[in-house]
Amino acid sequence: MEAKQAQLQNLFIYILDCICIIFSYIAASYLRFGNLWGGYTRQIVFIRMGILLISITLIYLVFYPNRKFFERTEKQEFIAVFQNNLILGAIVTTAAFMMQDAENYSRLVYAFFCIVDVLIMFTVHQLYKYYMIKIYSKGIGTRNVLIFTTEDRAAQICENIRQSNSWNMNIAGIILVNNPNQSEQINDVPVVADALSMMDYVKKNLVDEVFIHISSSEKFPVKEVIKELETMGITVNLNINLFEMDIPAQRQIEKIGGYYAVSFVPKMHSFKQIFFKRIMDIAGALVGLAITAVVTVFLAPVLLLESPGPLFFSQVRVGKNGRRFKIYKFRSMYVDAEERKKELMDQNEMDGLMFKMENDPRVTKVGRFIRKTSIDELPQFWNILKGEMSLVGTRPPTEEEFLQYEAYHKRRLSATPGLTGLWQVSGRSNTKNFEEIVAMDVEYIDNWSLKEDIKILFKTVGVVLKGKGAS
Repeated sequence: MEAKQAQLQNLFIYILDCICIIFSYIAASYLRFGNLWGGYTRQIVFIRMGILLISITLIYLVFYPNRKFFERTEKQEFIAVFQNNLILGAIVTTAAFMMQDAENYSRLVYAFFCIVDVLIMFTVHQLYKYYMIKIYSKGIGTRNVLIFTTEDRAAQICENIRQSNSWNMNIAGIILVNNPNQSEQINDVPVVADALSMMDYVKKNLVDEVFIHISSSEKFPVKEVIKELETMGITVNLNINLFEMDIPAQRQIEKIGGYYAVSFVPKMHSFKQIFFKRIMDIAGALVGLAITAVVTVFLAPVLLLESPGPLFFSQVRVGKNGRRFKIYKFRSMYVDAEERKKELMDQNEMDGLMFKMENDPRVTKVGRFIRKTSIDELPQFWNILKGEMSLVGTRPPTEEEFLQYEAYHKRRLSATPGLTGLWQVSGRSNTKNFEEIVAMDVEYIDNWSLKEDIKILFKTVGVVLKGKGAS
């Protein structure tokens, strides 16, 4: 579920700029009058703030001021912010004359506003760049890209991509078509595989995208490579001169560093869809965490009385495209549950890679109740708030399960894992066939929509109330 990063970036900076404008106007009024209103009615002050916000919106719609945002130097950023405020001032002045309200405007307020807004907006932009490039880029927002190329091209491609200063792109490794010199690193980027071992590496490691940059003269079955990667749910960015290929994936033109590429994406979704899904996740997570806090007060004494130990259970799970994260639950098993699992493997009731046992002796009495009612899942709202999970998605596997995956199994990890999902509410939540679960997860990914997520959430409530959810 890919949205254009430029749109997300532009929206977030727009929100920051709106906040800066409101704060700058308040600061300017206090500098001039010692209070917010300055002798005007609240209605007039709010109208003027509204005009400022409408003005910045027009600037964004008409001029798109954040082109090459992360590539701008401090000087270029200051000039860009100064220009935005000049245009903002021109629009506000024009609006004042049209409304025949120019005489009532305090020129000193707007002089203070422009000075304060330039300084604050410039500072906020620089802090945002620092956060995204230095901090956020190391987390879940990073696009981990493998470069698939020849040894003679690899260094130049790495340098080109780095010069673009893309906050959300990490060159995770290089795959060489052939590696006669057995290079271990090129431009400080590890050579992780060759053409023969490529698929095995992609299957078992964190990979969001593969950028293929080879000459069309290379005798290499690129079409088959793209098809297999698409089966795993991996986005493939292909060197532009190899565009005409009959591959069943949606295509779009992307820019990788200074290179234009054809991007073969398993499923494209609009920015609006992705944005509202995340808003829904955040809202749901905040409500869920409030419920979790209340439940914890009553659950903790009972749970710890039966089985002393930690209240919460955490385990490394594998999320979107292979990201590792710690999932959180209320502990429903005895503290030695993981050690005892090996003894119970021959009683596994699942046909496939998952472990499931109806009357698992490791589960406590309180644990059986909170599992049946799905209360044990409540702490995962913290995972949702952090962006590691979504309200609706696919089940995140354990590392042990993930390392046994075939290539087509990884397709179910091309979406953010969810607290609930299609197979949990489909009436087949007690299925003992792993391949059936994979099929349902892939069906969810291929047919995803916000409407479908909302349907699954409502069905989940019914399943939980009936106590028929998948444990």
